Amino acid sequence: YSPGACSLATHIALEEAGADYEPVRVTLAQGEHLRPDYLAINPHARVPALATERGVITENIAILNFIADEYGAEGSVPRGDAHAAARCNELLAWFASTVHIAFAQIWRAERFTDEESVWDAIQIGGRKALQRQFDEIETICGDEWLVPGHFTAADGYALLFFRWGRRIGEEMVIFPKWAALVTRAIERPAVRRALEREGL
Repeated sequence: YSPGACSLATHIALEEAGADYEPVRVTLAQGEHLRPDYLAINPHARVPALATERGVITENIAILNFIADEYGAEGSVPRGDAHAAARCNELLAWFASTVHIAFAQIWRAERFTDEESVWDAIQIGGRKALQRQFDEIETICGDEWLVPGHFTAADGYALLFFRWGRRIGEEMVIFPKWAALVTRAIERPAVRRALEREGL
């Protein structure tokens, strides 16, 4: 994991599951994900990566579904309710493929092109995209949790993105339903443990 990165969602799921695991810090800001020893674990140079008895699993959605299958606990993906599982994975896919990418435009424009002259435009585009996405997140925060009746990894991601919104200077006070969801999440002991472990 890297403190405050998207690996926080997996960290929360492991804590919710009561899993016996060893967290290993790989700080993205210090380039530790680019070291040969980490690239041997995940050649895509991303976090999280989960070492299991049968090999390493990468990509949050895969890891979160693995945790769900192994433990059947809150915080990952619901089991025993096919519709809830599909809704959770739908949200996770959108978060990973769309919302996360808009943040990447702001923080890592160089991922999209080597042409430095257009980095400002990429960052502006990311902010515009996030404005629409933040509005959508606010509209889906009507129930206690994003997947009704279940605290899932989608809520962990919502917490993460709220934090990231603050980091980029967005006025998050204009999203009261989303803020309330984040407050409920932080009240969970497992979420607090994950945040404390990451020093957040």
